[in-house]
Amino acid sequence: MKNSDDRYVLGFTEMDVQHKYLYSLFDLIEQSKEVSDHKKMGLILKEIERYLNYHFTCEEHLMRSYNAPDFASHQSDHETVAMKFFGFLDDFDRNSLNPFALRIYLTGWLMEHSKIIDSKYVEWILSKRSEIGSVQ
Repeated sequence: MKNSDDRYVLGFTEMDVQHKYLYSLFDLIEQSKEVSDHKKMGLILKEIERYLNYHFTCEEHLMRSYNAPDFASHQSDHETVAMKFFGFLDDFDRNSLNPFALRIYLTGWLMEHSKIIDSKYVEWILSKRSEIGSVQ
């Protein structure tokens, strides 16, 4: 049986640490259909917004630095999730946010994104880094 902490593990420390923090933020989102503490939810959403931006910037910088394939597709996925998240922020501003739907969306997106998309660039970067060991 997989540990819940395994959901962020790619074997690439730089991103595993960031994924772990993102999941911890997502886990703070209420599992209800309505916001019970508007102030707390506002703080959580602001931190998610800040950290998603940081995380996307880090991943994209790594990919560009190593000339990883499929950069445009990866960046497009980041833009898609950002736009969807902004929609949830609009819902929050209108007092119509469904926290449970937000939590399910973000957690599901990150699990799928990590497993399918991030794993490709991680493999690429690790292969490039392993070449250093073969240099005589």
